[in-house]
Amino acid sequence: MSANNATRRLIGGCRRTFSTNAPLRRPSTTGRATNTANSGQSSTRWTGRSVLALTASTGVLGFGLAAFALDSSPKRTASLFDGRAPGPQYASVKDMESAVKEMRKEIKALGENEDIISIDSDDLHAHGYSEWSTVNPDGLPVAVAYPRSTEQVSIIARVCHKYRVPIIGYSGGSSLEGHFSAPYGGISVDFAYMDKIVQFNKDDMDVVVQPSIGWQDLNAQLSQMDSGLFFPIDPGPSAKIGGMIGTNCSGTNAVRYGTMKDWVINLTVVLADGTVIKTRRRPRKSSAGYNLNGIFVGSEGTLGLVTEATLKLAIVPEETSVAVVSFPTIRDAASAAAGIMQAGIPVASMEVMDEVQMKVINLGGATAPRVWKEAPTLFFKFAGTKTSVKDNISRVKGITGANKGSNFEFARDEREQHLLWSARKEVLWSMLALRKEGEEVYR
Repeated sequence: MSANNATRRLIGGCRRTFSTNAPLRRPSTTGRATNTANSGQSSTRWTGRSVLALTASTGVLGFGLAAFALDSSPKRTASLFDGRAPGPQYASVKDMESAVKEMRKEIKALGENEDIISIDSDDLHAHGYSEWSTVNPDGLPVAVAYPRSTEQVSIIARVCHKYRVPIIGYSGGSSLEGHFSAPYGGISVDFAYMDKIVQFNKDDMDVVVQPSIGWQDLNAQLSQMDSGLFFPIDPGPSAKIGGMIGTNCSGTNAVRYGTMKDWVINLTVVLADGTVIKTRRRPRKSSAGYNLNGIFVGSEGTLGLVTEATLKLAIVPEETSVAVVSFPTIRDAASAAAGIMQAGIPVASMEVMDEVQMKVINLGGATAPRVWKEAPTLFFKFAGTKTSVKDNISRVKGITGANKGSNFEFARDEREQHLLWSARKEVLWSMLALRKEGEEVYR
């Protein structure tokens, strides 16, 4: 018997309803299945199983009575159990509309002549639904704000806090896990206009940026400055720094450079009530004050909105090389990868794709005219001095060969490097291109 069914029976089958207060909802296209289970025969003898059953029944009874007693509470939200337990009480649609009016008034008083808040239906849909996301709740935001400064973000947060309006941060919108969804309505804060380099400190090898600058755009600007530096974290091509901080992203360079948390020096964050804080001092060799980076990096926008980030930069390697090698089985590829890590070989990147992924890339045609061998494949990127790269390649070839690796292929120039490595980056888009109507992509 499911917990929901047991609760209904124990409290007399009382019917209840709840509201998420989401003002706009997408039409539902799928039905919901009900979980059922068969109950066994009870025993008159006290056994470990019967004691466990009694304990479970008592717990269900207590939960059912609590849910029944709290049933009259208004504006309750879904819970991990059955969506009927009490949760945060958010603003009504009317209160959310009042909050939007107050935001506009205060932002205008700050000197902003342009209306930075949109209630256009296409905008709302774009900020609550994604074709490639694996999670798409029915709710959409009631408005989308496009702030230009930390001060404007602070106003938005303070007003939302006053009216109990949910806030959803939005950066590149490239998430596959639905990080920017708005299940309870609220205000989506899109940082599209905050995409600048605020300060570049070449001698200190760091840079201060706004949240909506893309990592590729950042590296392009650093290259144009002839800085000899780059930001090494490389997730999806459309990822922005704000979202990368929120998810503690990794990317293909993680094996050598680590993840996002390793490259954040400090953050400017707007808290839920509009308070603006700095998470840490800028000097790297300092133990003064709290280090709050570890709290906000990876918090997915639930603790505050990042409006500026100071990031460490790395030296552009003297030499880079890209190679691919195929294996008869995924187990052989995994054994080779483990052997390389255990040998302590400092490869810049190492990625594995199975035969299905390689076939999808061929079918999608994203790397045409290149046709890939449809077998488990390891992708390598080597970086460092010319001598170290040569030595690392030799050691990797020995380990992959010992694990049945074949067709070890190197890129001959920079163009081929991009071509070989692009296969790893094109997997998702190739799968999306082959998706049939009504099918979903799961990660």
